[in-house]
Amino acid sequence: MKPYVICHMVTSVDGKILGERWGRLPRVGDSGKLFETSAARFGVAAWLVGNTTMKEFTGAPTRLPAAAGRVERKDYVADGRARRFAIGADAKGVLRFDRPEVNGDHFVMLVSEKVSDAYLMHLRAVGVSYLFCGRDSVDVRRALRKIGARPRLRKLLLEGGGVFNGSMLAAGEIDEISQVIAPIVDGGTGITSEFDIPGPPARMAAARLRLLQHRTLPGGVIWLRYRVLGKPGRGENRGKRG
Repeated sequence: MKPYVICHMVTSVDGKILGERWGRLPRVGDSGKLFETSAARFGVAAWLVGNTTMKEFTGAPTRLPAAAGRVERKDYVADGRARRFAIGADAKGVLRFDRPEVNGDHFVMLVSEKVSDAYLMHLRAVGVSYLFCGRDSVDVRRALRKIGARPRLRKLLLEGGGVFNGSMLAAGEIDEISQVIAPIVDGGTGITSEFDIPGPPARMAAARLRLLQHRTLPGGVIWLRYRVLGKPGRGENRGKRG
């Protein structure tokens, strides 16, 4: 069983997510603090990001020593007692770690079978867990079901960049969207949005939503929560999970 996935993001009015461009906002402060305080209200013990976002929490890229032998392509749990999780996707095995956790959240990497033996040995040496989720890439459906089976988490916060969030939405794996809208217009072109789905424009919108809750926060911030119903014209494709 997969966990209930909530995509939680802080955006500008025009849907951009690179908040460091906005500076400090009156009565709000910086977007990073706004994100952390709002995310904490869910009380969810795990968060999921893609490769690009996970780079913010890893070490400098280095060349890994060759592995002494072949490492079996089998899921590895480094800390069976962990209760909080920082989960990231790294299909090619390019990230480097210098610790097994960040702020008490144990690292769990979603990898493909194409990653090198040296990379797997690196993760083991540092104490980072990993789950195999595809041959050449990370299959998000398979990944979520493994996450639900291993840590046995009922809910998960998706906090990735636009492309990773977009891949999750396109796969139909997001149950709820939590959007905290800061009172600012970014206006930049080529700036990452909450959901970026590569390729030619689809013939229909990516998802149809139902408003669950709306709240006004200090400084003119609006917090919206939506249930994801599915693609327009296809009816609801979700049950009442979560």
